[in-house]
Amino acid sequence: MMLNTEKKMIGGEQELEDEGLYCGVTNSGRSSLRWIIRSMSLQGKRVLVPDYLCQIVIDVLHEFDIDIHFYRVEDNFEFSLPSDLSKFDVIYLVKYFGHQSDSLKRLFKTSHTPIIIDDVFGVSPPVVDISAHWCYFNSLRKVSEVTDYSQIHSNVPLLTVAKEDNEVFSSGKLLAKYKKFDFINNAVGSESSYLSAFNIAEEALDLNKGICRPSDNGITLSGKFFSRLESEKKHRVKNQKVVLETLSKCKGINVIDIDAALYSFQPIIIESCRDEIRKELFNHNVFLAVHWPKVSGSMSSLPERVLSIPLDSRYSESDMKELCYLIISLIKKVGP
Repeated sequence: MMLNTEKKMIGGEQELEDEGLYCGVTNSGRSSLRWIIRSMSLQGKRVLVPDYLCQIVIDVLHEFDIDIHFYRVEDNFEFSLPSDLSKFDVIYLVKYFGHQSDSLKRLFKTSHTPIIIDDVFGVSPPVVDISAHWCYFNSLRKVSEVTDYSQIHSNVPLLTVAKEDNEVFSSGKLLAKYKKFDFINNAVGSESSYLSAFNIAEEALDLNKGICRPSDNGITLSGKFFSRLESEKKHRVKNQKVVLETLSKCKGINVIDIDAALYSFQPIIIESCRDEIRKELFNHNVFLAVHWPKVSGSMSSLPERVLSIPLDSRYSESDMKELCYLIISLIKKVGP
């Protein structure tokens, strides 16, 4: 019921609508996933996961003795689930590169089984209109310069947990980013120096099995990133358009059509020579990531065929066009 007055109320502290969500922040996607698993009481339970998945996720699930079962993900990131979902306690869903597939949209409206939404390339939760328990998490370090920051959103209160610090990871990641910037922009230091710093930081993250809070720098950098988010979105849309226009008609490349609130990478499928192309790109100072390498127990061929093109504002439209033409030339050179 609205306030019974003809005049709009002005002044006082700002109001806030209760959206029925419960939120938390950690330093990384894996910390958030651990918090979610504990909040959903999933230790020793049966979880349905996609066959195109990060090994880190598998490792975290194993930390909690979770019984893992795979479902198939198609080349366009659509998927199908078993007809009998009553055997499973949770469905683990991945928004690949932030993509909101038709399969996801349906589940967000109809699922009676609790769901976990892995959106490490996203910035905000989708609209989920189900009564079943659901949790969402992202990881800003995957899509920005942010060192360590991950959000959780849930329709059920999160378990109260004692968070740890991981200063070696957060400060190490910050140092590595500084070193990379100086090397690229000021010709200071060496490539091996910043790569070593990144590796040391990642090792500290891998060794920690707790739930960690984000660092002060991570929180501050995330605020800066969100403050320019709209301009960043526009820039990435322009870069994606260049990639789509340049590569969509190239023989040997299947450009995956994605629908994301924030474009981070444009995934492409190279059918027969992905690894050879990727290695050839190294010789041109181009280092493209393989975000979901093959995991044990999965029969998916996507890990051997997908290549990810970064779209963020470090790169101009001309950079994108040059990279695309380079990929095309290499496919003609090393392809079948």
